[in-house]
Amino acid sequence: MSGLRDLDPALQGEIEKPELRPFLGVHIDLPDPVFAVTGNATITYGGETWSAIGGLGQIDTIGEGTDGSAVGVKATLFQVPAEFRDDVADQATRGCLYELFVGALDAGYKNVIGFKKIWKGRLDTYEIVDAGETITVSAGGESRMRDQRRPAIKRFTDWWQQRKYPGDVALQYVKAMVEVQILWAKARQDAVL
Repeated sequence: MSGLRDLDPALQGEIEKPELRPFLGVHIDLPDPVFAVTGNATITYGGETWSAIGGLGQIDTIGEGTDGSAVGVKATLFQVPAEFRDDVADQATRGCLYELFVGALDAGYKNVIGFKKIWKGRLDTYEIVDAGETITVSAGGESRMRDQRRPAIKRFTDWWQQRKYPGDVALQYVKAMVEVQILWAKARQDAVL
């Protein structure tokens, strides 16, 4: 099996129990990274502290279109304290890492039993709705599959080569080659003395 069904045995065992304590997690790799989980308890997993935000609000369906094209995903964080309004607005950067996770907690809602990354992509859009004491942040992401339909614009210049491979001199004379005269062979060649 593949995809979401490739769960670690601990998470699979927890899902099969009659009582489940699930959580959803969002990681956005901003300069001050966001690690947020649903629920009221802050958890530690993978060396990171995941802050409890009460309710995540909404995660769009993760999948792909009927023609095989990639579909973006959008997560909405409700009731984020208003003190983070300026911080979120200043840091949001298109193209940074954006991941969604699902997991299960123990009976005390403190320890993570299982954890699974369900989506990975890049931050595409964000929207902040101010509700006074709290804000609502909607973060839209897109997967790398979306790039398949976008034209790849590449320039075969020294500047472009230096951006990608600093110190490479393979294209340093391309600019000068535009003005070079090309001498085509003649029907009769005279000896050069």
